[in-house]
Amino acid sequence: MTTTLEQEIERWEAGLERIAETSASDNRFLEERRFAEAQHTITAFRGHILPLIGHRQPHDAIVSHEIEHLVDHLEDLYRTVHPPTSHQEIAETTAALRALSRIALGFERSLEDTR
Repeated sequence: MTTTLEQEIERWEAGLERIAETSASDNRFLEERRFAEAQHTITAFRGHILPLIGHRQPHDAIVSHEIEHLVDHLEDLYRTVHPPTSHQEIAETTAALRALSRIALGFERSLEDTR
């Protein structure tokens, strides 16, 4: 059985929810939570979500490129000396990735509807 883009996005979002719940129950600092979210997001997008985004239409390539750019930014935030605002940047980047992944999913669904 192949994994669909929708399944992978749902799996990523469920992972983010687990991180939030664990962080709250373990009384972790916000920064720790954000870096756990960054690591989870980088892994999910590089390993599972980006490979599933098709390039059948020109807009697919645009969305894919923007997602890659945001994942690169998360990697930079994760791997470098962390400025005081890095946890906010991670939250904003994760939100942007959530929005773009929903756009990519919408494109995939509309393509399937035309078949």
